[in-house]
Amino acid sequence: MGEKGIMLGYSLPDVEITGDPSLLNTVWYNLLSNAIKYNKSNGSIEISIEEKEKSVLVTFEDTGIGLNHKEKERIFDRFYRVDTARSRTVEGTGLGLSIVAAIVKLHGGQIHVYSTEEEGTIFVVELPVS
Repeated sequence: MGEKGIMLGYSLPDVEITGDPSLLNTVWYNLLSNAIKYNKSNGSIEISIEEKEKSVLVTFEDTGIGLNHKEKERIFDRFYRVDTARSRTVEGTGLGLSIVAAIVKLHGGQIHVYSTEEEGTIFVVELPVS
C-alpha cells in the first residue's frame, strides 16, 4: 500500500450499523489514515468487524510506532499530537481522533485504544445495535 509497503488485511462480515453514513465514514477514514501515517515501513493493518449481543465492534490494528501511557491518556484531546520527535514527518492538526471520539459518542458508542510503544496500536469502536 503506497511507499511504505504496508499490508492491509480485513475481516468484514455483512453487519448492519445504524447511524449517519457520512459521519461514520469520517470515523473509518480517520482511523485508517492514522494507521497508515503512524505505521512502520513494511508494517501491517488489520481491520475487523465483530457483532456482539448488543453491539458491533470495529477494530483497526496496526504495527506502527505505538503510544506510551501518557499519550494514550490524551490521544482524544483536541489539538493533541503525539511526541513530535517520533512523528515529525507526519502532518496533521491533532483534531482527527477528537472528531472520531465525538462522532462515536454521538452514535451512543465508545472508542477504546490499546497500544504499546514501538509495537503498534489497536482502536476499537463499539457501537450499539438497534
